[in-house]
Amino acid sequence: MRISVPQSTSRYERAERERTLFAQRQAYEWVHAPGQPPFCSQVPLGEAFTREKNLWMATDMVESVADIALAMVTRFFKNNDTVASFRRYYPLRPLPEVATRWMHDEEFARQRLDGINPFLIRLATEIPPNFAVTDDTVRGLLPEGQSLARLLGEHRLFVLDYAILHGIEPTLGRFCVAPISLFWRDDQGRLMPLAIQLGQSPAEAPVVFTPKDERWTWLMARSFVQSADGAYHEVVAHLCRTHLVMESVWVATARSLPAQHPVYQLLAPHFEGTIEINHEARGKLLAPGGPIDESIAIGAEGSLTLLGEAYARWNFDATDPLRDLRERGLDDTEVLPHYHYRDDAKALYGAIGHFVDDLLRVFYVDDAAVQADEELQAWARELQSPEGARIRALPLSDGRFASVDQLADVIRRVIFNCSVEHAAVNNGQYAQFGWIPNTPGAMYLPPPRDRRPIDEAGFVYALPEGKAVGEQLTLVHLLSKRTNRPLGTYPEDFFVDAPAARDALDRFRARLDDIGHTINQRNSTLAVPYVFLQPWLVARSIAI
Repeated sequence: MRISVPQSTSRYERAERERTLFAQRQAYEWVHAPGQPPFCSQVPLGEAFTREKNLWMATDMVESVADIALAMVTRFFKNNDTVASFRRYYPLRPLPEVATRWMHDEEFARQRLDGINPFLIRLATEIPPNFAVTDDTVRGLLPEGQSLARLLGEHRLFVLDYAILHGIEPTLGRFCVAPISLFWRDDQGRLMPLAIQLGQSPAEAPVVFTPKDERWTWLMARSFVQSADGAYHEVVAHLCRTHLVMESVWVATARSLPAQHPVYQLLAPHFEGTIEINHEARGKLLAPGGPIDESIAIGAEGSLTLLGEAYARWNFDATDPLRDLRERGLDDTEVLPHYHYRDDAKALYGAIGHFVDDLLRVFYVDDAAVQADEELQAWARELQSPEGARIRALPLSDGRFASVDQLADVIRRVIFNCSVEHAAVNNGQYAQFGWIPNTPGAMYLPPPRDRRPIDEAGFVYALPEGKAVGEQLTLVHLLSKRTNRPLGTYPEDFFVDAPAARDALDRFRARLDDIGHTINQRNSTLAVPYVFLQPWLVARSIAI
């Protein structure tokens, strides 16, 4: 099969491309379900998991069942009203390192930047009008002479707001709020928490909690934030923003570009297993009685509502990490110096951009060649069509690709989201969610409405137990497995007949190696290394 753009093919090759495309359209048919990104009606041949992946997934599930069964036995012989009692859930699995530091406020703040949801915190330009925090609230937490107004002027205040969760009802017996939290950059350059309001208004949440509060009361307030973060992460940052919207891109690609097209060949390795894993997610993960339903506060029904809210707000602008960082006011390293997700993502986004541009220019000598590629223009139409992928805000000219730069911009964003952004929200799930007191999937007591002291037993009583713990640990351990197909690896026949394309790949791999060594050097100086975007740990696709 010769990889080429359609305008450089013979009549025989064009006929072969048309037959290929006809077969692909039969296999990749659209489903447009309310409140969800469009998806494929079935798992086409060639899109299913490999035998190897099915085997390790089954093995991991068996190990998890054994682990939880042993934990259930030991619970009858141990005191279960202390945080330490959660260690019984790890008779076989390793205890996540966060178990040794989760109580520290510095760790709570660090997870906003280098945890698995680094996309919500933003620079504060004002104190939100619905957030009842004042200078009196934080008095004693700031150096003498400091005030909230002064910190705002110095770009040292940051807001974490889960407003999207407001109004979503939790499952009966569980509790979930839409908290607002305030953080500041202290005089050592660290991000630290200042205040938490467990709701979207003072009427809903009459007390603003701070680190001055009694230890377990403050930890309870923090746990409601962590639980909200878990729901937001799994449904919005992870499932919606990577898995589901990227499937729409791939189905549009398969319906518009024959396998002989260079863009199809470039993208295909980055979608390996995506349709299959999303099919499993819709049929099992989000199903009644599934892991989400059993472990997350808002359950399956609430998660589908949240997914609909997130997808309604999503457009292709969200795939640009540089734009995202600018809009959140966090692109400046002086504003937030220890934001390692930002630094690594920018480096990898640049490397992907160079690679995509290098490879495309092997096949498109100028912008006119892009404009003349009718298969490519059909792809643009399918991506935007109400009957197709329904992707909004594609950076095109009158709905068409007009230049190599435009095409490269779209493709690098797609590859980044299938690999780097997914790794950022996926690779650390066990490291962060694997210790239940750090990030409980749900809370089982109402949020505190006053400063009444809470003891350790009361705190533990609010956390998940039994089946809910088992479902959470099984899910996050399964999804955190290290890839054996990292970014920069491709099938052996990847553009094998295009030496210039292979040269572009070699340059890409060299850039990835340089980035990896830089990350290693930086991590050697950190108390908690940020490894989720180490290139050889970033899977090239969502499902491998």
